[in-house]
Amino acid sequence: MPPKLGKRHFLILIGGAVLLLSLLLLTRPRSEAELRPPVTPRVVLERAEPGDMAPRVVLSGRLTPLRRARLHFEVAGRVAERRVEPGMAVVAGDELLRLDDGDYRDAAALARAALEQERSAKRRDERLLALARENVAIQQREVGRLKRLGSESLSSRSQLGVAEQQLIATQSELARLEYALESADARLRQREAELSRAERNLERSRLSAPFAGRVNSVALEVGDSVSLNQAALELVDLSSLMLDLEVPGDVAAALALGQAVELEAAGSRYHGVLVALQADPEPRTHTHPLRIRLDEGDEALSPGMLARAELPLRPLSGVLSVPVAAVLREEGRAWLFIHKQGVLERRAVELGLRQAGRVVVSSGLNAGEAVVARDVAALADAQRVRVAE
Repeated sequence: MPPKLGKRHFLILIGGAVLLLSLLLLTRPRSEAELRPPVTPRVVLERAEPGDMAPRVVLSGRLTPLRRARLHFEVAGRVAERRVEPGMAVVAGDELLRLDDGDYRDAAALARAALEQERSAKRRDERLLALARENVAIQQREVGRLKRLGSESLSSRSQLGVAEQQLIATQSELARLEYALESADARLRQREAELSRAERNLERSRLSAPFAGRVNSVALEVGDSVSLNQAALELVDLSSLMLDLEVPGDVAAALALGQAVELEAAGSRYHGVLVALQADPEPRTHTHPLRIRLDEGDEALSPGMLARAELPLRPLSGVLSVPVAAVLREEGRAWLFIHKQGVLERRAVELGLRQAGRVVVSSGLNAGEAVVARDVAALADAQRVRVAE
């Protein structure tokens, strides 16, 4: 009966088998690497040909009301009546707020009374002037008569002196009345101006709507004391909506007042008209503010909504353009791959306007050259390629 192997002998046998297997693996002959021919990539080409472009730029902004008026009282006082609330529709001339107008009514009444007194005084002076002229004529005849009688007697000289003094007095009264009538028109105009101002102040104690619209906010309550030019109410005209934008000079140069503009808002397309364009740019931003009015109204649109406008740029004629996917951007520059007899040339280029998936090449590309149109990230200079069908 064979002797039994102990645990120690068993472990020795296992270790020897592992060592033998490791030696066999380390000493086996190595297979030679399989050489495969390099893969020539396929590329899609596009030939650069001069063409015309009608580029457009898309700008976004917020819709605003056609008109917005921030109203205030032009006189001071206390609010006596508030007739509107935010959201209410009003028509032009509707009374919105009213001040206590007692003082302004009294001022208008005093100015009206002063004007009537001035008119009555003028009529009185006109009658007195006619009488004064008659008195002067009478005194002149009396002085002439006494002079013809002679001045030999003491009584005759005394009567002549009295007559001459009365003539001087009547002439002085005539001159006074003539001056009063000459200045009467000026005093009347002054009184009329005072009355007009008092009536305007009385009218200004009522705040009325300058146009039809909707009340946006009211800042005053009944009983509030109002100072000059204090904000009182905001009124908006929602009959049409506007889109305010700011554009650079090249865009402004391609626009004209009255021009039709396509807009997109709330997922729908709309037509608009360019109604305002600032000729001189803003000194801080060097942009030209413009305003577009929507032609048609839509309940789905409201002020504050985001809208986009497509604005045309200056048309380009005879320019070279390539697909945006043809441009490789590395090292802070733009590169194109030019195909020449199955070999690529990586060439630095200068790019211009980008429009509708294409970009204008302003320099570095010649008309008629074949450009790789897409999938350029894995290509290299002087690489041999095949042209895809």
